[in-house]
Amino acid sequence: MLRYPRVEIIKRKTFVPIYREQYEVQTMRPNRPMKSRFGMNKSQAMAYSRREVALLKQEGYTKVVYQSMMVNLKTFRP
Repeated sequence: MLRYPRVEIIKRKTFVPIYREQYEVQTMRPNRPMKSRFGMNKSQAMAYSRREVALLKQEGYTKVVYQSMMVNLKTFRP
C-alpha cells in the first residue's frame, strides 16, 4: 500500500552502439496509476522531478518520498 506520493529518478544505461545514459522519472500517487517519463538527460530529469514535487506540494501533500528519502514539503527546497 502506497501511503505517500513517490518521485524516483532511475538511470538506464545503453551500450549499443556507444555508451549512453538515459534517465526516467517515475511519479506515483496513492490510488492513481504511475506516471513515467523516459529518455531525458540528467539535468532534464532533475528539473522534471523538481516540477513534479512542486505539483505535489500544490496538490496539498505534506510529505513525499523523493529519491528514496522521506521529505517534508513544508521545509524542502529542491
